Amino acid sequence: MKLFFSPSKGMKYKTFQNLKQFQSTSQNENLKIKTNELLGALKVFSKDDLSKIFKIKGSLLEETYNQYQFYYEQEEREAISLYDGVSFKQIDLESFSNSEFDYIKNNVLIFSALYGINFGSNLIRPYRLDMTNKILEVSPYSFWNEVIENFLLTYKNEIFINIASKEFSKILNRKIFNVIDIEFRQIVDEKVKNISTEAKKARGAMLNYLIEIKGNNISQIKSFNRLGYQFSEEDSTENEFIFLKK
Repeated sequence: MKLFFSPSKGMKYKTFQNLKQFQSTSQNENLKIKTNELLGALKVFSKDDLSKIFKIKGSLLEETYNQYQFYYEQEEREAISLYDGVSFKQIDLESFSNSEFDYIKNNVLIFSALYGINFGSNLIRPYRLDMTNKILEVSPYSFWNEVIENFLLTYKNEIFINIASKEFSKILNRKIFNVIDIEFRQIVDEKVKNISTEAKKARGAMLNYLIEIKGNNISQIKSFNRLGYQFSEEDSTENEFIFLKK
């Protein structure tokens, strides 16, 4: 069973005592070739170019420009620890032992517009790039589709548990892979809604839960009940699990 997760725009160097026990891994070589192609394109953009692409300015623009000008001079960290968005704040790395880190290394995959896809133990550097940012002639989805698909073929016989957002997870070929999509909804005033921030928290809590128990079967996923969520048999299908929070 492989768990798929979204990256976050927010990235931050953090220090976790237990993370020293983590055996870091490197990016797949075929993916790395594509990453270097993107970095080469990003490095030649002016500040004005980057401002238009990312719709940023001021100190954030300066930081992003410097990231790409001096990309390989930045310190590397494991992907699972460097991302710092809402969902990642639900992942309690400080409490994990070697067995949890081994599970991350073998089972947790994080999409990325710059890296394509990484195991959680892969070393990466801070960057700013989304699948909505077109920096080449082709779309990011077209750019990454074939190489990600070929990379994932190694795990074709496993179940893919998709906890990622649609922005990234739509690159998964559901005609080839056995994908189960996890969706979180909130019931407000007796209506089912999709509140983005709440869903992000739930995704992080689900990933943290599965890492803790080293999840390896569907029944464990359905048993998730954190942050007030419960699996809804009535609203779910064979390939889409819906969790509701009242």
